Amino acid sequence: MAKKYRGSSIKRGNVVEMYGFSELLQNIEKAGGNVDAAVKKSVDRSLEIVGRNMQNFMSGHTVTGDTKASYEIIPATVKDGKITALVGYNIDKGGLPAIFLDVGTPKQRPHFFRYYAVENSSAEIRQIQGETLNEILRGLQ
Repeated sequence: MAKKYRGSSIKRGNVVEMYGFSELLQNIEKAGGNVDAAVKKSVDRSLEIVGRNMQNFMSGHTVTGDTKASYEIIPATVKDGKITALVGYNIDKGGLPAIFLDVGTPKQRPHFFRYYAVENSSAEIRQIQGETLNEILRGLQ
Protein backbone atom coordinates (compact mmCIF):
# COMPACT_ATOMS: atom_id res chain seq x y z
CA MET A 1 0.00 0.00 0.00
CA ALA A 2 1.26 3.46 -0.85
CA LYS A 3 2.33 5.74 1.97
CA LYS A 4 1.20 9.24 2.79
CA TYR A 5 3.99 11.79 2.87
CA ARG A 6 4.16 15.21 4.37
CA GLY A 7 7.44 17.03 4.13
CA SER A 8 8.71 20.41 5.14
CA SER A 9 10.08 22.44 2.29
CA ILE A 10 11.47 25.14 4.49
CA LYS A 11 12.98 24.50 7.88
CA ARG A 12 10.59 26.74 9.82
CA GLY A 13 7.07 27.41 8.74
CA ASN A 14 6.03 26.38 5.30
CA VAL A 15 5.09 22.90 4.23
CA VAL A 16 4.75 21.45 0.76
CA GLU A 17 2.14 18.74 1.05
CA MET A 18 1.70 15.79 -1.22
CA TYR A 19 -1.91 14.66 -0.95
CA GLY A 20 -4.22 13.19 -3.54
CA PHE A 21 -1.65 10.98 -5.23
CA SER A 22 -2.36 7.74 -3.36
CA GLU A 23 -3.77 5.94 -6.42
CA LEU A 24 -0.81 7.00 -8.54
CA LEU A 25 1.63 5.90 -5.83
CA GLN A 26 -0.16 2.56 -5.53
CA ASN A 27 0.15 2.08 -9.31
CA ILE A 28 3.89 2.82 -9.11
CA GLU A 29 4.21 0.25 -6.34
CA LYS A 30 2.18 -2.34 -8.30
CA ALA A 31 4.40 -1.79 -11.34
CA GLY A 32 7.44 -2.63 -9.22
CA GLY A 33 8.59 0.92 -8.62
CA ASN A 34 10.08 2.34 -5.46
CA VAL A 35 7.48 4.65 -3.90
CA ASP A 36 9.99 6.38 -1.62
CA ALA A 37 12.28 7.16 -4.56
CA ALA A 38 9.32 8.43 -6.61
CA VAL A 39 8.20 10.74 -3.83
CA LYS A 40 11.75 11.99 -3.26
CA LYS A 41 12.11 12.86 -6.95
CA SER A 42 8.74 14.59 -6.95
CA VAL A 43 9.57 16.64 -3.86
CA ASP A 44 12.99 17.62 -5.20
CA ARG A 45 11.38 18.91 -8.40
CA SER A 46 8.83 20.81 -6.29
CA LEU A 47 11.63 22.51 -4.39
CA GLU A 48 13.06 23.83 -7.62
CA ILE A 49 9.92 25.97 -7.96
CA VAL A 50 10.06 27.15 -4.36
CA GLY A 51 13.75 27.92 -4.68
CA ARG A 52 13.23 29.85 -7.90
CA ASN A 53 10.60 32.01 -6.22
CA MET A 54 12.83 32.65 -3.23
CA GLN A 55 15.71 33.61 -5.51
CA ASN A 56 13.45 35.95 -7.49
CA PHE A 57 12.52 37.76 -4.30
CA MET A 58 16.11 37.94 -3.10
CA SER A 59 17.36 39.35 -6.41
CA GLY A 60 15.69 42.61 -5.44
CA HIS A 61 17.44 42.70 -2.07
CA THR A 62 21.13 42.50 -2.77
CA VAL A 63 23.68 44.80 -1.25
CA THR A 64 26.67 42.52 -0.84
CA GLY A 65 25.40 39.48 -2.74
CA ASP A 66 26.14 37.25 0.27
CA THR A 67 22.52 36.29 0.87
CA LYS A 68 21.91 35.15 -2.68
CA ALA A 69 25.24 33.30 -2.69
CA SER A 70 24.23 31.43 0.47
CA TYR A 71 21.16 29.89 -1.18
CA GLU A 72 21.05 26.14 -0.65
CA ILE A 73 18.84 23.13 -1.44
CA ILE A 74 19.13 19.99 0.65
CA PRO A 75 17.64 17.12 -1.42
CA ALA A 76 14.84 14.96 -0.06
CA THR A 77 15.49 12.11 2.36
CA VAL A 78 13.07 9.53 3.74
CA LYS A 79 13.16 8.49 7.39
CA ASP A 80 10.44 6.72 9.35
CA GLY A 81 7.86 7.28 6.58
CA LYS A 82 8.46 11.03 6.54
CA ILE A 83 10.15 12.87 3.73
CA THR A 84 12.16 15.98 4.44
CA ALA A 85 13.81 18.40 2.06
CA LEU A 86 14.99 21.91 2.72
CA VAL A 87 15.51 25.02 0.68
CA GLY A 88 16.81 28.23 2.15
CA TYR A 89 19.83 30.31 2.98
CA ASN A 90 22.81 28.88 4.86
CA ILE A 91 23.72 31.21 7.72
CA ASP A 92 27.30 29.95 7.74
CA LYS A 93 27.67 31.09 4.13
CA GLY A 94 26.30 34.63 4.62
CA GLY A 95 22.55 33.98 4.74
CA LEU A 96 21.84 35.74 8.05
CA PRO A 97 20.36 38.87 6.40
CA ALA A 98 17.72 36.67 4.74
CA ILE A 99 16.27 35.90 8.17
CA PHE A 100 15.82 39.59 8.91
CA LEU A 101 14.26 40.21 5.51
CA ASP A 102 11.90 37.28 6.00
CA VAL A 103 10.73 37.75 9.60
CA GLY A 104 11.50 41.43 10.04
CA THR A 105 13.08 43.38 12.85
CA PRO A 106 11.66 45.92 15.33
CA LYS A 107 12.26 48.61 12.68
CA GLN A 108 11.70 46.64 9.48
CA ARG A 109 8.51 44.99 8.32
CA PRO A 110 8.72 41.27 7.44
CA HIS A 111 8.45 40.11 3.84
CA PHE A 112 7.56 36.45 4.55
CA PHE A 113 9.18 35.44 1.26
CA ARG A 114 9.55 31.79 2.35
CA TYR A 115 5.83 31.59 3.02
CA TYR A 116 4.87 33.19 -0.29
CA ALA A 117 7.40 31.08 -2.23
CA VAL A 118 5.30 28.05 -1.28
CA GLU A 119 1.79 29.49 -1.07
CA ASN A 120 1.86 31.35 -4.38
CA SER A 121 3.11 28.24 -6.17
CA SER A 122 0.84 25.57 -4.72
CA ALA A 123 -0.94 24.82 -8.01
CA GLU A 124 2.34 24.65 -9.93
CA ILE A 125 3.88 22.46 -7.21
CA ARG A 126 0.97 20.05 -7.36
CA GLN A 127 1.19 19.93 -11.17
CA ILE A 128 4.93 19.18 -11.09
CA GLN A 129 4.40 16.46 -8.49
CA GLY A 130 1.72 14.80 -10.63
CA GLU A 131 3.77 15.07 -13.82
CA THR A 132 6.82 13.60 -12.10
CA LEU A 133 4.90 10.64 -10.69
CA ASN A 134 3.19 9.99 -14.03
CA GLU A 135 6.56 10.13 -15.78
CA ILE A 136 7.95 7.54 -13.34
CA LEU A 137 4.91 5.29 -13.84
CA ARG A 138 5.22 5.49 -17.65
CA GLY A 139 8.87 4.47 -17.33
CA LEU A 140 7.86 1.35 -15.39
CA GLN A 141 5.23 0.18 -17.88
